[in-house]
Amino acid sequence: MVGELAGSGENLCLAGGLALNGVLVAALENSGCYQRVYVQPAAGNAGTALGAALYGWHHVLKRQERVSAGNLCYGPSFDREEIKKVLENCKLRFRYLLTKNEVIDTAVARLAERQIVAWFQGRMEFGPRALGNRSILASPLNLYSTENLNIYIKHREPFRKFAASVPAEVAGEYFECGPNARFLATVSRVRPQHREKFEAAILGGDLIRVHTVAREDNPLYWELLHAAGRASGLPVLYNTSFNLFGEPLVCDPRDAVRSFYSSGIDAMFVGNFLLEK
Repeated sequence: MVGELAGSGENLCLAGGLALNGVLVAALENSGCYQRVYVQPAAGNAGTALGAALYGWHHVLKRQERVSAGNLCYGPSFDREEIKKVLENCKLRFRYLLTKNEVIDTAVARLAERQIVAWFQGRMEFGPRALGNRSILASPLNLYSTENLNIYIKHREPFRKFAASVPAEVAGEYFECGPNARFLATVSRVRPQHREKFEAAILGGDLIRVHTVAREDNPLYWELLHAAGRASGLPVLYNTSFNLFGEPLVCDPRDAVRSFYSSGIDAMFVGNFLLEK
């Protein structure tokens, strides 16, 4: 039905809540009816704000320049003192990691120990998808990652799967994916030789939600993925949104603390601060 309504042509642009269906987007991408399929990355009611802003830019201000969506991290960020104040007010024990490399190396070590890690960095993502700033992470090498994430953290059905984040420049080695994987707007395919590695995240057949991460979009998360690859041989991490079932994506450090201590997450990185149970 959607394909009949869309017809055929060179470009197809999708928005609205229906465009949050990654399987539908993939079907349109693979239909052969369009050269390019573009999905508004914050499809749904919240994304109308982007349309309103662009309408004002082009029709009210009469500007002709095209405006990039950027990395879609438009939300608030919190500096060291703001985070520290929350942690101290909650009377929590924490460790401050002095450098970016120490943060990354410590996170990789925890993931290698098969721990589930909360990753709270930089500006919050706009829209429903966690793109590496408000994420819960696990190693694909952890055979029980899906079970642990679903039952002990997200409190949802075991059949629910998670996205696989991978550096954009090596994504093609593991997955067949297109441009819409940048914002987790579609589903991709696992290459046959890697299917066993990602069994826990496969939706059905060989379909998987892939999140391609470019260095210019999220430098810290990109570096974390590469560091995980150097340590394990696999530069891929399972990524799901940092929130509990039925709750919105965490926004500020206090949200993060509450979700961390209300779940089975093992370790949490908030900026350079490390909290462990």
